Amino acid sequence: MSRPIQLVLRPERTGTPVAQDAFGVVAQPLTLGERAWNNGGLRKTLLLILLALLWEGYARWVNNPLLVPTFSATLQAFWEGISSGVLPGRTAYSVRVLLMGYSAGIALAALLTACAVSTRIGTDLLETLSSMFNPLPAIALLPLALLWFGLGNPSLMFVMVHSVLWPVALNTHSGFRAVSNTLRMVGQNCGLSGAGYIFKILIPAAFPSILTGLKIGWAFAWR
Repeated sequence: MSRPIQLVLRPERTGTPVAQDAFGVVAQPLTLGERAWNNGGLRKTLLLILLALLWEGYARWVNNPLLVPTFSATLQAFWEGISSGVLPGRTAYSVRVLLMGYSAGIALAALLTACAVSTRIGTDLLETLSSMFNPLPAIALLPLALLWFGLGNPSLMFVMVHSVLWPVALNTHSGFRAVSNTLRMVGQNCGLSGAGYIFKILIPAAFPSILTGLKIGWAFAWR
């Protein structure tokens, strides 16, 4: 005859359940100062206010409005330029010239990149020209632009095209060269060639590099 099984209760497993709030508040709430300090926008605003105060104090200490105008005088002149309409008009003119130079630089970069992708001679041409002119800062070509084109928009556009052309062309070409052979063979098997091969295979695959080149060119155009 078998003996009955007796259940043994372990002491550490028995006891009264503890409520969740018995231990008190685990997460200590932040104070108002700590919450304000953790706000990135507020910290940056305070930093700008501090810089403005330093600017104002230094300008008043120098006491030379022609050399170092005060922050308050600068704000007043800025508001007068906006209210009179002079500053918005000149800003719009500058942005229009900037967009014209940026567009011309992108067009030339697209032409050079298309030649580099299509032929080996185009690749050699792009690599040679970029190694010669890309290291040159745009401001170094400004005297030559003034001699060749005189004062006016052509000189500005020449400098901006030089600033935009090389980063856009180099990033686009490097993106095209990084396209995998699998995608290239897919395009060839589909019978794509020329412009169709570029627009349907290369550009979508190299779009991140193209976008990077456009961003760098846009930043350089403002210089």
